[in-house]
Amino acid sequence: MKLKVNPTRQELLKIKKRLKTAQSGHDLLKEKLDGLMQEFLGNIRELQKLREGLGEKISPAFYHFFLSASRAGQEETENLISHLPLADVNLTFRNIMGVQIREGNVVNREKLEESKISLHSVDSDLYRSKEDISAIRNNLINYANLTIKIRLLAEEIEKTRRRVNSLEHVYIPEMMRVRKYISQKLEERERFDRTVILKLKEIMS
Repeated sequence: MKLKVNPTRQELLKIKKRLKTAQSGHDLLKEKLDGLMQEFLGNIRELQKLREGLGEKISPAFYHFFLSASRAGQEETENLISHLPLADVNLTFRNIMGVQIREGNVVNREKLEESKISLHSVDSDLYRSKEDISAIRNNLINYANLTIKIRLLAEEIEKTRRRVNSLEHVYIPEMMRVRKYISQKLEERERFDRTVILKLKEIMS
């Protein structure tokens, strides 16, 4: 590869400074990458546990609901729960190692927990279904939060890994080659200058 650089001491100092900055940046990015990977893997494990828990809760919730609907009729059952409030979800943002993470949080959780099924109903299956679905709702929001978080972390990991690889395998080696090239040229020039001086001394003597 032909290097287009002026082999001077000033240029050598400039290259050394850029190389030092690149190596420091590489170390910081490696630390960031390791931190992101730990966060990513921790969230993957948490998501797997949450998924297993949801699978265990969804079936009983719908089972009790359909039992109630089969006795009272689906229309009557839906009328009994029609007054229950919907979950109000508020979006917040937080920064994790430079990644803006969006999270949904139920802001009327207490109101949802305190809301009762219509007093006209004494159906225990409907009550159990309501409690199960309430738990599922919270878990679904957590599941959505984790899914979004994992996707954003994965994107940042890939971006950071590309930067680390670029510094490690392209930029830093190139700067090291340039530094070596300039150093060799300067050494050759110094040897030439010393030879010339010695010759001049010989001629003058």
